[in-house]
Amino acid sequence: MGAVLVDGAFPYDWLDEAMERRIRTLFRRIGWLAPLLRPTGLVPRMNAGEMADSNIELGELSRERELGPVLDAVTVPTRYVVASGTSFGSRGDEQERIRASLDGVSARNPNIRTHAKVASGHGAVLRKDFRAVAEAVRVVAALNGGRS
Repeated sequence: MGAVLVDGAFPYDWLDEAMERRIRTLFRRIGWLAPLLRPTGLVPRMNAGEMADSNIELGELSRERELGPVLDAVTVPTRYVVASGTSFGSRGDEQERIRASLDGVSARNPNIRTHAKVASGHGAVLRKDFRAVAEAVRVVAALNGGRS
């Protein structure tokens, strides 16, 4: 039918050895706090090493050579809801550089468009800007003739 992607699936080569070390250090530092945060739903049921590995794998899968061809082959209406600002562990304008890769994707594939850029950061889009996500779902459904 279609897809709504929420501040993710940006084809950008952001993972290098220095970033991998930063990720491992970050999750090692918060590892002691994770068990306390788990009941709130703020962290997954993984240990620090697993959380770091998961984020590093995401960086590998997000590389332009990996994700770019997948997005170029999308044949259904796809809309992005893009966050603003930083995400957990990012520095400076790193997130905005990653998000800017969406311009190239939209230029190559007419099925993919940005629905909205919202005010909340990566970790709060679903909580604070759920209306924009819901509207994007409605747009995608309408583009597909309302079939589910």
